[in-house]
Amino acid sequence: MTNSGSPEINLAGEKKVEQWLNDNGYTNVLIEKLHSTEHGIKATGTLENILVQVRTFLHPHRPFKLSDFEIDLLTRRAVKMGSVAYVAYVILDDKGDLVEDINWERLG
Repeated sequence: MTNSGSPEINLAGEKKVEQWLNDNGYTNVLIEKLHSTEHGIKATGTLENILVQVRTFLHPHRPFKLSDFEIDLLTRRAVKMGSVAYVAYVILDDKGDLVEDINWERLG
């Protein structure tokens, strides 16, 4: 279908986003538990602090957007943390390499 749901695939996507954040000047890049099955990444930036939810997909599947409910939860959590909410859509091949650049969506 879309996201494999595999913890290994999800972890690989999170690692790609963590690396991107570190390579682009963010500091204090940490995994944050959003709810029972979802993790996020919080990071400190020079312009803004962010909370990122990562959605990872295996090629050829394409990302699907967060639901309005998920957006509301993430945005409210980010505001409580003094951060801005983002979603990072990651598409990986079967070897765990990026198929295309990470697609970022700023929420709220």
